[in-house]
Amino acid sequence: MSVVAVFGSSNLKKNLIDYEKAVHLGKLIAQSGYDIVTGGYDGTMEAVLKGADSYPVNKLGVTTEFFSTREKNDFVHEEIKVQTYLQRLTKMIEMADAFIFLPGGTGTLLELAAVWALKERGMFEQKPLICIGEQWSEVIQTMGFYSETVIDKFNLIKHVESIEDAIVHLNNKMNL
Repeated sequence: MSVVAVFGSSNLKKNLIDYEKAVHLGKLIAQSGYDIVTGGYDGTMEAVLKGADSYPVNKLGVTTEFFSTREKNDFVHEEIKVQTYLQRLTKMIEMADAFIFLPGGTGTLLELAAVWALKERGMFEQKPLICIGEQWSEVIQTMGFYSETVIDKFNLIKHVESIEDAIVHLNNKMNL
C-alpha cells in the first residue's frame, strides 16, 4: 500500500477550523486506501491520524528523542522512534510515496524545503508534492523571485486551496 506523508503545524489547537480540515484530510486519504505517516505528535499530526482512525490503513508516527518531553498522539498505531529531528524527517521522506503539506511554522517550512529540494534534484520525481493553503502559494511565489530556474520547476509542486482538490490531484498522480 502507498504511504502519504502529511506535514503541518504541531501547534494546531483542536477547536480551530484548520484542525477540522486536517481531520477531513486524514479521512479522505484513508478512504482512498493510503497508509499515512506523520511526525506522530500533536496538532496537524494528531488531526490527520484522527481522521483516518476508523479506516483499515496503517497510521504511522515517526517520533524523536529530540522531543523527549512529548508523547505520541493516541491515533498513532505504529510508532517509529529515531534519535534526531533530521533523522525523523529523513525517515518520513524515505517512507513516503507522496507528500502533503498543510499550513505550519518553521519546522513545516524546513520539511517542505527538504522535500522540494530533493524532488528538484531528481531523487523522487514521480512522488507527488502537494501544498494546501494560501501560505504555501506565497512561499512558492517568493522562491520564484530569487531564481528563474525555480519558476521553470514549479510543476514539481501542486498548490491547491482545498482538501478535496489535494485528494483529486493525489489520486490522479497515484493512478487511482
